[in-house]
Amino acid sequence: MSISNDKLTPSEALFGFAAWLTSRDEVITASSGHDAGDWARAVDEFCKANNLEECRDDYTKNLTFPKDKEK
Repeated sequence: MSISNDKLTPSEALFGFAAWLTSRDEVITASSGHDAGDWARAVDEFCKANNLEECRDDYTKNLTFPKDKEK
């Protein structure tokens, strides 16, 4: 099987990041009450390892967040 030299698609990068997080020994907790610094460092490490482009200064204007599910 040959490995493609194409860049990761955004969805591949997200799934890859999630897979990488679950394979690590270090625990990272996420919620509004926790420091986001550990997450930012993990994202930076993953992006650098995969040669992903850095975020643009105004990237947040293109984000859409899923709506909270009804409980």
